[in-house]
Amino acid sequence: MAKINSSVLPSLAPELERDTPEECPECGSPDIVEDWKEGQNVCRRCGLVIQEKLVDLGCEWRTFTNDEPGADPNRASGPANPLLESGANTSISMEGGRGIGSSLNRAQNMHTISASDRYLLDVFTEISKLCERNSIPHKVQERCNEMFKQYYDVLTLKDDGTRVRSLREEETKQIIAGVLLLSLRGENMARTFIEISLMTGVPKRDLGRVVKLIDKRVKSTIATSASTDTSMEDGVLRCCSALGLPRKVVNAATELANKARDLDGVYGRTLVPIASACIFIICQLGPQEERKTAKQVSDAALVAEVTIRAAYNKIYPHLKGILPSGYENSERFKDLPVPQTES
Repeated sequence: MAKINSSVLPSLAPELERDTPEECPECGSPDIVEDWKEGQNVCRRCGLVIQEKLVDLGCEWRTFTNDEPGADPNRASGPANPLLESGANTSISMEGGRGIGSSLNRAQNMHTISASDRYLLDVFTEISKLCERNSIPHKVQERCNEMFKQYYDVLTLKDDGTRVRSLREEETKQIIAGVLLLSLRGENMARTFIEISLMTGVPKRDLGRVVKLIDKRVKSTIATSASTDTSMEDGVLRCCSALGLPRKVVNAATELANKARDLDGVYGRTLVPIASACIFIICQLGPQEERKTAKQVSDAALVAEVTIRAAYNKIYPHLKGILPSGYENSERFKDLPVPQTES
């Protein structure tokens, strides 16, 4: 008959991490397995029951026999979404999308989830997919969700709590693009209008219009997001990465851009053209293998070449005093294009 070591039996409620013996007290074998059905820890080698009456620390099960299939046996659902109007609900599994489980799931969704919440869930799913495809952090996704919900309430919510109208698919797509741009800006990961346009398929003109509307109607949310004081290094790093430039170019261009942004004629300009112009300058002053044309920098930064040249023309007169260490005495300085004077 198997022995029971009563000295290790749990007498109090189990903690999140169970204190499991590292080896069998009978034979010294470290091969100990937990039989969760019987609630026991058993030595594989000698069969000694080391612990018994163990409480399963995992979540509850939906199925109660080994014959019922299902990849997700958890009965407990996730936490309630504070952005939804509906409270916590029981989740009904759809086994393979067919049968009684599917029918019950559809019936439950029709009666327990409001139309506005179903719409928001679809929007949040779309935002999640968009962020995953473009490697955008989860904190930006959460900010997008919150901002979209607030703007959705501004557009559709009446004083009595009812909704005035539903949003068209194209309008929804434009708002998603707008809140994504503002959320990235608010987290110091600013993207250009062209980049967001390419990510979402929303034309740049429509994107600019909806961003202004969101900024105007949801000022409490955008107050900290509309700042242009975003990370210069992030813009330089992304452009240099697309061009295949080494880290020393990133560091030099970032240092130059941070100095140039406060110059007369440059202050107040968008950061991406400033960063692009500084990358172009550092590349021209570096070795031959690092040299890039304005067109190459333009394609990598997704900024018009004429915009980069306009920023370059404003920076050029001050270059001697702001070039990073190692570039101030470059022999290639004379090869830099001299801006044409305005007539």
